Amino acid sequence: MQRASLDTLTQTSYDVLVVGGGIYGVMAAREAAGRGLRVALIDKGDFGSGISHNSMKVMHGGIRYVQHLDFSRLRDSARERSFWHRCAVDHIRALPFLIPMFGYGIRGPLAFGAAAQLYNLLSRDLRRSDYPAARAIGPAAARAQLGDYAPPELTGGGLWSDGQIRDANRLMLACLAAADAGGTDLANYVEAVAFTTDSGRVTGARVKDHVTGAAGDIRATVTLSCTGTAAARLARQAAPQIPQDRFPQFARAMNIVVRRTPPKIGLGVVGTSRSDAVVDRGGRMYFLTPWQGQTIIGTYEAPHDGSESWSPTSEDIAAFVAEINTACPKMALTTDEVIHCYGGLIPADVDDAAGPKRQTRGTLLDHSATDGVDGLISSVGIKYTTARLIAARSIDLALAQLPGRVPRPFDSLQTPLPAVGDTSFDPDDPAALQARVHAAVTHEFAVTVEDVVLRRSRLAETGGLAGGKGLARLRAIATVMAGELRWNAERQADEVARTARRCGMESAATGPECRGDTAKSLPEQAGSCSD
Repeated sequence: MQRASLDTLTQTSYDVLVVGGGIYGVMAAREAAGRGLRVALIDKGDFGSGISHNSMKVMHGGIRYVQHLDFSRLRDSARERSFWHRCAVDHIRALPFLIPMFGYGIRGPLAFGAAAQLYNLLSRDLRRSDYPAARAIGPAAARAQLGDYAPPELTGGGLWSDGQIRDANRLMLACLAAADAGGTDLANYVEAVAFTTDSGRVTGARVKDHVTGAAGDIRATVTLSCTGTAAARLARQAAPQIPQDRFPQFARAMNIVVRRTPPKIGLGVVGTSRSDAVVDRGGRMYFLTPWQGQTIIGTYEAPHDGSESWSPTSEDIAAFVAEINTACPKMALTTDEVIHCYGGLIPADVDDAAGPKRQTRGTLLDHSATDGVDGLISSVGIKYTTARLIAARSIDLALAQLPGRVPRPFDSLQTPLPAVGDTSFDPDDPAALQARVHAAVTHEFAVTVEDVVLRRSRLAETGGLAGGKGLARLRAIATVMAGELRWNAERQADEVARTARRCGMESAATGPECRGDTAKSLPEQAGSCSD
């Protein structure tokens, strides 16, 4: 895979320009290219660097929608979980989950058992054999699974299986490879500064290449905006008549990786924050899941100030740890055990009294139908699992604005994703490090050291930058990238300092290494940190 040049992007006329390279934008590019359309995909930062990277890494089969009484979403989720497991088999595994039950009412095992039977019935034709039927279990069996995390008032447990992403970085690369194989022109670090218009129709985007500093216009018949928090601003710049309230508000969301022996299955603990379910079974549920020999805990949600980007701070992490310890005092978690923090902004309904309520349905707007603005579609997703489904619906809308274009047959639900190489490597083996960095730069769009340590490997998220070796490893990676990309010594130092700062290595991000202007032309990436 090669990063498209600005010359290529500005000298080509596209059927569809996809702006935003998270999982929704990448899957939309795969869908459009698979149907034979001429497609470009750009992102102002790195591909998959926002909430797509910072997720809980779970492919949900929809059991939570029983308590929301949203049965269409339940079936959509079960179908799409099967898609990921079937078409990305190397990237997804089935993982059992268990939540504690309390009493014998709505929070008890009898109620869960009834809900489980309803879920099993509604998803029976959509569940693979990897995902056994959900069921309630008794208090002894639940206590044995929960161990020290079992609350004293436990009366049973709810058991089901969902999918877990083995490596979100590799899965994103596989999705990009699918779009690339269909002929999509792909370019990260190309920002849509504004959408261009002609006689009230959106005709593409005015863009800036943050790698070269050059600017230009990309022309497209349809522009699909998958830009998350920026979607409302970009749409309303092009067409001020579009109401702000067509777009969702956002809340902060965090998942943390902690240095704890992982549980064998995903375990739920009940927090003190208010649940957002229609059928209220107590406080918000937090999950501890095994991953890469560590434990991920999530998801913590909190109000947001309305800005378009956010990265967790040490105060945010401390608040999350405190919430977990309140939910499960025996855990006695400390902030020193947090080796990585995934954070980003999720669509939410905001109530000043009750706090944020995670949305259960995404936003897909055909502005030609809703606002009389041809050539523009906005998509704001809420869940990794359903990205393919929303991509298909988005491109259906785009084709309606491409008269005369006859799409070729493409079954995105059945078409496997291409195989991609492993992103793991030994950072202390010079040959392995050089090979991984070379592949990341030449075939995987890596532009910065941060791209390599956060999204072309698992180095940062599995604690590989912790301790005394972290700075030396950053410098080794920067040295190899300097040879690949012809960086000078000042750019190398900037990259090391920038990445150290992003990964919470504050002592490394101060002093003489924090200098120079070259790297500062690249936009800061919101949504990931270590502490």
